[in-house]
Amino acid sequence: MFEYKTLYEISSSLNSKTDIHDLVILAIDKVIENTKANRGLLLIRAKGGELKFECARQRDKKDIEKPDSEISKTIIRKVLDSGESLVLENALQNSDIDVSASMRSLNLMSIACAPLKTDDETFGVIYIDNNDVTALFDENTKKLLDELSKMISVPVKNSIDRSNLLEQQRRLKAELQEEKGYGQIIGSSPGMLKVFALIEQVADTLATILIIGETGTGKELIAWELHTRSARRDHELVTLNCSAIPENLLEAELFGHEKGAFTGADKTKPGWFEVADKGTIFLDEIGEMSLDAQVRLLRLVQFGEYTPVGSKETKKVDVRILAATNRDLEEMVREGTFRKDLFYRINVIELKLPPLRERGADITQIAEYFLERLARQAKKNMQGFSPEAIEQLGKYDFPGNIRELENIVQRAVFLSRSETISANDLNLVLGSRPPQHFPIEETNFKTAKSKLIEDFEREFLTARLQESHGNITKAAEKAGIYKKNFIDKMKQYGMRGEDFK
Repeated sequence: MFEYKTLYEISSSLNSKTDIHDLVILAIDKVIENTKANRGLLLIRAKGGELKFECARQRDKKDIEKPDSEISKTIIRKVLDSGESLVLENALQNSDIDVSASMRSLNLMSIACAPLKTDDETFGVIYIDNNDVTALFDENTKKLLDELSKMISVPVKNSIDRSNLLEQQRRLKAELQEEKGYGQIIGSSPGMLKVFALIEQVADTLATILIIGETGTGKELIAWELHTRSARRDHELVTLNCSAIPENLLEAELFGHEKGAFTGADKTKPGWFEVADKGTIFLDEIGEMSLDAQVRLLRLVQFGEYTPVGSKETKKVDVRILAATNRDLEEMVREGTFRKDLFYRINVIELKLPPLRERGADITQIAEYFLERLARQAKKNMQGFSPEAIEQLGKYDFPGNIRELENIVQRAVFLSRSETISANDLNLVLGSRPPQHFPIEETNFKTAKSKLIEDFEREFLTARLQESHGNITKAAEKAGIYKKNFIDKMKQYGMRGEDFK
């Protein structure tokens, strides 16, 4: 029967069409050809109930210029609401349908419409019609549309979800550009000049890059710079903080999951690697990734393939991976908490960011940049920093690096009663930070290193808790640390939130 031939032709094309829009066009053209319809359309119900045309074709395989005025919305909305297919031999004389003015003006006679579904959700329709012949469509037409719907509903819905994710990424990216000043990597210190030179060398390559730096040094800005200078700049840069995603959900977020793969997985969802296809993915705080997730990531890095959680299907993806960490991954490899083979795969190029305290005059330049932007946002007329304020900024150690400097300037903008930021506005406590030298009383390298790290962590957590008046959630957010990890560190040093209120 003709519907099986049509379905076979469409099915055969599934493997040859990588673009879902091309597949939809091919499918609708085939349906029009085999049913002798005049028009064929695929519509999606967008937010707010509006109809969005994914494809609108004529018998001559050309797009319909104004599809909105060429169809029966009455029939389409009936199918969307009921979730059931509908075939009308003569729409103008059907007693079950309220014939609209548009149907009369278009002289629509034969109409067939089938819902697009995933799970129990009806999200669109396939629609065909003919205004020349009555009783053109029959039960075989209905079967054809129903089977076609089953065949393409999942890939179409996945494509829609992916587009929504990309739109969300674009919106968040625009907000980040304004908030964090993407494209405004400021600095002329020797350490940053080395960073800029390396970016120039490796940005437009396929190399996987590991960005190393303390919390708040601007690793995400560097990832953005690497992406925008590469041949992938017109595709997506997906940014994920591995420490901010619960461990039991990280694999599903990265690689996607099938419906029923775990509790709460009520529908199939694409992962961020699929979203980033042909673009770049930035895995921040990669040292927080579990060993199980590391195994899956290693396979993707090696072969460019992965398997969604709960699925047996292997998928291919073309993604450049940028990773970042503030941890000592080599030490983690020795401890067995980070895979050695993955470490060497992601560390093809190592890019080290200097901490802000080592960047000299860059501190003033960055502070002035923040002042101009934050004052504009606060609608305040600020003229700069006093000499005393500049001197204090130069003496401060900035354990929170650029992120802390931004917070300091923001607070000063809000609190300052004059057009110039004074030393009092900055409210910096000098000399209370961890020493920047190795404790000479310790002769063992590992012991000395552990003591320095402990001193830093204790002082850093104390500063964040003091700023947030003991509010652990806010303190963790300011520190850029997942709340559970922040609490674990507090327990390690015997700290309590109420002690800082």
